[in-house]
Amino acid sequence: MKTEIKPRKFREKHLQQAYAINLADYYCQRLPVFGITIDDSNTMDRDDGIWLKELEDGKLELQVSITDVASLIPKDSPIDIEAKKRVITLYHTNPPTPMLPSRLSNDLASLEENKERLAITLFFRLNNQGDVESFTIRETIFTNKKAFSYEEVEKILNNPQDKPEEKLLVKMQKLAKLLALKRGGKSGILTKDGYIDEDGNLIKENANAYQMIAEFMILTNRVVANFLATNKVAALYRTQDVGIEDLELAIKTMGHCLVPAVYDSSPRPHVGLGLRAYTHFTSPLRRFVDLVNHRILKNFLNGQSSPYSLEELSEIAKMVNEFQSKFKIDKSNYMREKKRAELEWQYNNLSEELFKNLSQGELSDLIQYIAIKIKNRCCQRVDLFTRLLELRRGELQTKDYYYIWFVAGIDKFFDDENVDAVSVLLVKSQLEDSVVEYKFEYCELRKKYFAYCYIDGKTTVNPEGDARKNRVKHKAALAAIKSYIRGELTDKPNPIPPPTIEDFITSKLSCKEGKCDIKDLEGKDFSKLIEFCLKTQFDSLVIEEINRRIKSLTVKDLYNIWFVGRLRVCLDDTDVDSLGLNAVSVVLTYSQKENLPLEFKIEYSPSHKQYYAHCYINNLTHPYPQWDSRKNKAKQKASLAYIKSYLENTLTNNPQAIDNLVDTAKNSLILKKPEKPTTRDWVSKLHQLCQKNNWQILNYRFISLNGIFSCVVSLELEGKSLQSQGYGRSKKEAKQCACRVFLIQHQLLE
Repeated sequence: MKTEIKPRKFREKHLQQAYAINLADYYCQRLPVFGITIDDSNTMDRDDGIWLKELEDGKLELQVSITDVASLIPKDSPIDIEAKKRVITLYHTNPPTPMLPSRLSNDLASLEENKERLAITLFFRLNNQGDVESFTIRETIFTNKKAFSYEEVEKILNNPQDKPEEKLLVKMQKLAKLLALKRGGKSGILTKDGYIDEDGNLIKENANAYQMIAEFMILTNRVVANFLATNKVAALYRTQDVGIEDLELAIKTMGHCLVPAVYDSSPRPHVGLGLRAYTHFTSPLRRFVDLVNHRILKNFLNGQSSPYSLEELSEIAKMVNEFQSKFKIDKSNYMREKKRAELEWQYNNLSEELFKNLSQGELSDLIQYIAIKIKNRCCQRVDLFTRLLELRRGELQTKDYYYIWFVAGIDKFFDDENVDAVSVLLVKSQLEDSVVEYKFEYCELRKKYFAYCYIDGKTTVNPEGDARKNRVKHKAALAAIKSYIRGELTDKPNPIPPPTIEDFITSKLSCKEGKCDIKDLEGKDFSKLIEFCLKTQFDSLVIEEINRRIKSLTVKDLYNIWFVGRLRVCLDDTDVDSLGLNAVSVVLTYSQKENLPLEFKIEYSPSHKQYYAHCYINNLTHPYPQWDSRKNKAKQKASLAYIKSYLENTLTNNPQAIDNLVDTAKNSLILKKPEKPTTRDWVSKLHQLCQKNNWQILNYRFISLNGIFSCVVSLELEGKSLQSQGYGRSKKEAKQCACRVFLIQHQLLE
């Protein structure tokens, strides 16, 4: 973008006027004073000098001397007319454009070291609380005893020595801090990040020295403004009026950042500085407004009428305000182009030495610049840039990571401990208007949070988990960033994995990792494990433990195993006594839970001295009666037979009649107690079942764990994935176990 404001050259008439000035012509009847100046190290135009001394009564006298340019440049003279057009000194043009000819700005009107110069000096009498008790304004001849730089003063303030000039600077700093504290406001203040000047700009370097000079200048401008306003003198006031009469409320609620400061011919509050009236008076070498105010003040002090009419002041204020608006844009464009050129040079000269010597701000600027180049595919130094980032990775800021990951797409640095992934995504949401959301779920059993991080509606394939919510949020954010860069985000993530049996056991036992044993669960916890398996699945370890604990399981446990889980375990042995269980109570529980009628039909055979029993629930019973010489035991056997038939789907309403069971010839029972089953080939049985039903081929997966084999058998059936797990000392044994569990768990036994 082209600049709005062009550099200007002084003409011959301007130079002739400047070189015709003789300072000695103005020395008459002026009070001699001295002081020091503090400016940038490369400053050529020194506007202001300061001095501080203690009075006999313990009070302080602060002297602020401002170069008296108005005495040297008459109103409407060639230089004055040109200065009005220039408005201010432009430091950003090439070359810089001074408001006044260098003969004045850098020599005759500049408060040079060990030189006598014309000045207007304000003598402030202050108490120890920083209150201005009185002040006087005099035309003086100022001698600069020492021209300090901000850098020199900052070093002294940070480590003062026992020298008069350094003690003076320390006293000045204390007074400046006191003045700032009393004034308040939201600009012209010292913060942990640096000094914020009256226009809201942050100055990071030499902040204490800047504050000291700025606070004395603010005091001077304020006192001059109040003096002129009190005497109803029209001038060019600096205002920042937000339309709130209560200044304290305005300062608290608005501040400097919402309303720009402008010039006005009438005094109004300056909210940013926290002042009821303010003007610009302290920089007449580089601001035309200050030169105008000098003339107005000098005329008033000398009892003369103002050299400017109200209409002239209003016109100047309007002109300067419009210029300031253009200047901000012009300066911004200049600074942007200057910065771009600097970054391009750094990019073209990229090296380890250059990268190491960059300040934190310079590093961030260069990262942003190169990241945009990478995004636009006009960077040939990606590998070098990535390698150099390793040198400073411990110093990378949140915004740096945003540019590295989301702009440059560099797939690195995810293991950095100092990275705040949540904040990085916050930056993305602010800069790109992206929508970042988090979804959490807490698993009480695992004492763990699970989280997904969504970026514009897409998230990672799997969730992240952690015991701490803030930590899982960070993990989810980091995982989402990784997947974003790699193009792996999805709108259909996997569900949060359900808790495993191992999770349950671990939650109930205080055990070290890898040392938890299901056998150590107490009875009540094992009952809860059974209920847990009803919601998930019974694996071979749980089934083995059920067999081991069969005699200690509660009626509720057995009901859950057989009737809810439909798990066919502990039923191959028909010896009720050996099982040690109360089958009657189990079927009674089932009938009550399901609200079904329960009935036992029991008959006694005197000839055989046996009780024959059927267990009916909802008019269904087992096919064959059960018998025993004891009635209660026959009832138990009948209950157990009902459970077996329930699991085998062989319940009937037309069982074998008891009177048909007796062989009258042999007077013996036709039915015999079933023999204990021999070892069965569960693998073959499952394969035959698959072939019979035209199911897909089974899939087996084996894992070796410290000499123990785990086998997971899976089958895709009607759009569902069925699977079970078994263990053994060999793959063959683990495979048999897995197939047996599969048949039982999924109720496939014939």
